[in-house]
Amino acid sequence: MHIYDYIIIGSGLTGQTIATQLSQETQNVLLIEAEAFTGGSNRPAHLSGNILDSGLRFIPANEISIKAIQNLENLLGLKLIKSENENHPETYDASGFKAFVGFGEKSPAFYDEFSYFLNQNELELTLPLHQIMDLLKNKFHGETLLRSHVTKFGFDEQPEGSKADPHLTHVIVNGSKTYYANNFIYAGPVRDLALIVPDEVLNLRAKAKLKKDTYWMALCLDLFHQDISVEKNNLFVLDGTTDDGIGPCLGRFLPSVAADVSPTQHTQQVSQWLSFIDYSTAEETENIGEVLKKMKRQIKRAFPEMSEAIKSERIFMSPPLSGGELKLNANGTLHKVNNLWIASAQMSKYPNLLGSLAQSQLTLAALGFGEFSMSHAAFAEDQAEEQNETHTEAEL
Repeated sequence: MHIYDYIIIGSGLTGQTIATQLSQETQNVLLIEAEAFTGGSNRPAHLSGNILDSGLRFIPANEISIKAIQNLENLLGLKLIKSENENHPETYDASGFKAFVGFGEKSPAFYDEFSYFLNQNELELTLPLHQIMDLLKNKFHGETLLRSHVTKFGFDEQPEGSKADPHLTHVIVNGSKTYYANNFIYAGPVRDLALIVPDEVLNLRAKAKLKKDTYWMALCLDLFHQDISVEKNNLFVLDGTTDDGIGPCLGRFLPSVAADVSPTQHTQQVSQWLSFIDYSTAEETENIGEVLKKMKRQIKRAFPEMSEAIKSERIFMSPPLSGGELKLNANGTLHKVNNLWIASAQMSKYPNLLGSLAQSQLTLAALGFGEFSMSHAAFAEDQAEEQNETHTEAEL
């Protein structure tokens, strides 16, 4: 029976970063991914011959994300931070475009997820995120299992009446195959823990709360348009005057390119837009359709010349980006399970990509890996304490 040093579940930015770092110390690492490809939401997307990030990407220029990117630089051995740019979002109303100054009293239900993109400064990277994911994948020296769903966590059987903490020994994949390890790192959707952790480890009350929590997902719309060029690279916040409960969308235009060098050359450009929808609402396809309709309506209202210029589109729904309360130990392991680290970005107090970056660094710090400054170590301790305080009611 082979026993891995580490099994990591989920190969998105968080899971792949952790797996790659750990594999520099031991190659006895197994990365398990449910999809047919690694990378999660950060794999490359294809639209009319263009290769781009899968949906709008934004990294705020603050101490946490800068340190996290610097740790990626150390891991990959290359420069990733190109510049820090000011972020000046604009909005549109009947009088035209103007600076976006806030929602006033009409903040959307997903304000925390939306406000992430309103940070005053943004990090510009030397490479798109999907290329960084490829570099992390290429530097990983362990094993990878694709199309592999973890269907159950297996624990040592404890004698009846034992007060010892449960010890995770193996995972069951696709209902039949068993893989053993000394340590486990879970970087998948927090909600799925209710299905794969036994009731005696994660009680029914905690599981019920996981299922009832609101999980926000990004609904992304990528548009390919021709013979129209918007040269502004700032973000646009678009919302209508109708209070429909759907909320605003935001987006930006990527740099335009010339399609050919003939006298009739066409200018081509891609714009990327997103809004948010909660997991339960997204289960009904008609609800997704309503959000998309509003997004397209607001884009057309602000950029009417685009209506005839759009040649193709791509729609993408992210996994849950936030939501889910869970009681963790101070080092980020599941309560009472000292060898199961919960590295899902949903557990971070920071949203979106910053949450993914921060959670990977927090988990690596807890495992004793990576290069961390004192300020970042303090952040890791602060976040671990906040997780304990925030999630104490999830399990009593």
